[in-house]
Amino acid sequence: MIQRRDLLLWSLTAGVSSTWGQANPDPNAWLETLESPEALGWVNGQNADALALIAKDPDFARRRRETLAALSSSSNIQFVSRQGEHLYNFFRSARRPHGMWRRTTLEEYAREQPSWQTLLNVDDLAREEARNLVYEGANVDAGSQRALVYFSSGGEDKLELREFDLKQRGFVADGFKAPTAKQSISWFGPDELLIARATPDSQTTSGYAMVLRRWKRGTDLLAAPEVLRCAPGDVQVWGWARRGEQLPPAALLHRRIRFFENERFLLQADGPARQVDLPLDCNAWLDGEWLMVGLRNPWTTAGRTYPEGSLLTIPLAQALEAKREIHLLFEGAGRRRLVRTERVKSGFVVAASDNLRPQLVFHRRTAEGFRATPLPAPEFGVLNINADQPDKSNRFWMTTQAPISPQLYALVDAEAPAAPVLAKSAPHAFDASALAVQQFEARAPDGTPVPYTVVAPKNRTGPVPAVLYGYGGFGLTVDLEYQRMAGINWLQYGGALVLAHIRGGGEFGQAWTNAAKGPLRQVGFDDFIAVAQDAVTRGITTPKQLGIYGASNGGALVTAVLVQRPELFGAVVSRVPLTDMLGFTRLFAGPSWIEEYGDPARPADRAVLAKWSPYQNATKADGGKTYPPTLFIGNRNDDRVHPAHARKMVAQMRSLGHGSTWLYEETSGGHSGRSDPNIYALREALIYSFMRLQLAKPGA
Repeated sequence: MIQRRDLLLWSLTAGVSSTWGQANPDPNAWLETLESPEALGWVNGQNADALALIAKDPDFARRRRETLAALSSSSNIQFVSRQGEHLYNFFRSARRPHGMWRRTTLEEYAREQPSWQTLLNVDDLAREEARNLVYEGANVDAGSQRALVYFSSGGEDKLELREFDLKQRGFVADGFKAPTAKQSISWFGPDELLIARATPDSQTTSGYAMVLRRWKRGTDLLAAPEVLRCAPGDVQVWGWARRGEQLPPAALLHRRIRFFENERFLLQADGPARQVDLPLDCNAWLDGEWLMVGLRNPWTTAGRTYPEGSLLTIPLAQALEAKREIHLLFEGAGRRRLVRTERVKSGFVVAASDNLRPQLVFHRRTAEGFRATPLPAPEFGVLNINADQPDKSNRFWMTTQAPISPQLYALVDAEAPAAPVLAKSAPHAFDASALAVQQFEARAPDGTPVPYTVVAPKNRTGPVPAVLYGYGGFGLTVDLEYQRMAGINWLQYGGALVLAHIRGGGEFGQAWTNAAKGPLRQVGFDDFIAVAQDAVTRGITTPKQLGIYGASNGGALVTAVLVQRPELFGAVVSRVPLTDMLGFTRLFAGPSWIEEYGDPARPADRAVLAKWSPYQNATKADGGKTYPPTLFIGNRNDDRVHPAHARKMVAQMRSLGHGSTWLYEETSGGHSGRSDPNIYALREALIYSFMRLQLAKPGA
C-alpha cells in the first residue's frame, strides 16, 4: 500500500539534482494548502509582481481590449446543437460573462441576425444566488421537453445538476437535483437517470465516482440501485445512454480501470448490465442501433485483425453475441487518423486526417454493408462534423478552418454536399494578408521526422520573435485551427507562431502516441527540442527570440525542456502545469494519470520520472544553468491539476537564485479557464505581453 509519507519525500535517484534525501520533506509543501493565509499572501504578492512586469508592455491594454472585443463580437458564429425541432446555443460576452442559454429554429437561424429565445440567463442566476456560477452544458430530452443543466463554481471540474423545463423556461421544482460533486449524469428515459457521483465515502483514489446508479424520478438518490461498481484503485465508473429517437433506453457503462483502459457493459431497459467483449483500450459508445468501436491498438476477433486507429461498427442487437457482424468504417494506417464520426439517417459520415490533411467520407448503409463515397473537404487545416437530425435526414453540421483562415460553418446534406443548406463565416480577427503558413519537418535524435507548422510574415528578411507551442501527451492533437488569440496578440505585431506536432500526441495514431508515453517521455521532449533547433537553423528565429508555451501536459513539456535546454529559449510561459512528477499522484486527479506518466511509488517508474521532473531537476543559478525569464500561470479553481505545481516551481526557482521567474494565479475559470471572457482576455494579453517584453528587445 502506498503511504502518503513516501510520496512526500524526495528521492536520491540518479538524475535528481536536489540534495534533499529520503529523510528531508519538501520545503515548499506549505504551498499545497490552497487557501491558507500564508500561501494566499505569498500568491497575492507574486500576482502583484507579475502584473507590474506585464504593465511595462505599452501594448498590454490594447491586447486585452482587442481580445475581449473578439470574444464578445456579435459577428462571431453562434454554433448550435440540434435537439428535436430547436437549435440550442450558449452565448457569453464581456457584458454577460456568465452567459445565456438560448434556442431558435432552423428557419430563424438561417437569417443573418437570427432571433433567439432565452431559456436561462445565467448572469441573473449568478447575481440572485451571489455565486460565481458557471454554465457547463445541458443534456436535452427533446421528447419530454426537459433538460439536465450542469453548473460549476468558478469553472472547476465538480458539477451541480438541476432539471429544467423547456416549455416553462424554468427549473423543475421537484425535479432531479444533485449537489456539487465530480459526477457524470445521463438520461435513461424521461423519468430516470444514470448517475455516478464522487462522495467522500464513495470515490476512487483519483477522486472520481466509484458507483453508478439508476435514479428514478421522485426517489432518494442515495437509495437508487447500483448498476455498476468499480474498485477504489480504478479511475472511475460512468455510463452514457445512446442517441436516437423513439428507441428504448440503452446505455454503455464504463468501468475505467486506467486512463485508457475500460471494461464495458451494456445496460438495457430490463435486466442487469452485461459485459461486452471489446478491447480494454478501445473507445466505445452507442449511437442509435449501433455499437461504435475506435481501436487504439490492433484487435483480432472472429479470425480477422483490424489495425490500430480503425473505426468499427457493430449492430447493437448483436453486441453480446459470440458471432457479430463487424463493419470497418475507417482503416487506420500510417499517418492517417480518425477525427470524428457522426451517424446520419442512411449511414455514417467520417471525418479523418491524412498527414494533417482533412478527409471526409459518407458511408451509406447497403444490404451488403456500407459503401464509401468521398465528400468535398478542404486541402488544408482542420475539419469537424456534428449530426443534425440523424434519425430523420442525412444532414450534418461541418466546421472548417485553418491557422489564418477563420471558421466556416455549414449545414451539409451528404446526398448533395456541394450545395450547403446554409453557411455562416466567422469574421477575420486579425489582418492575415502579410502572413504565410508553411510546414516543415525536424529530425529527432532517433531519426524520426517530426512535423511542425509555422505562421510567420511572408516577406520577412531575417529571424523574428517566435512562440513555439506544444502539448505531446494523452493522444491529443495540436490541430491546425484558426489562430485567433495568437493572431490578435502576437502575429499582427510581426511575430511568428510555431505549432509542434510531437510524439505523445495523437496526430498520427496510437504508435505516435505510444512513442513518448510513460518511460519514453523524453522522446517527446527531444522532439520539441528538435523543432526548436530546426526553426533556428532555418532562420525563422534565434534562441534569444524564441519563446515556448504550453498548458497542462504542455506545461509539463515546456517546464521540462526549460530545465534541460535553457540556452535554446528566450522566454517560457507554462500554464496550469505539472512540475512535481515525484509527488503528482498525491494531488487531485493525479492517480488517474499513472498510465500516462508512470507511478512514482514504483522504483523503476520513479527512476525515470526523477530524470525529467522539473521541480527536482532545477539547478542553482551560481555555477549552474541560467534559465530564461519564465511566467507560470496557475488557477485556484483548478481541481484537476493542483495549483501547487506552479506555485512550488516558482518558489523553487526563486530559492535557487533565478529571479526572472514569475507567477500569476487566476482565481476563477478552472483548468480550461475559458468560462469568463474577461479572465480569458486578461490571460491571453498576459502571455503575449510577457513574450513581447522578453523576445522583442533591440538587438535580440
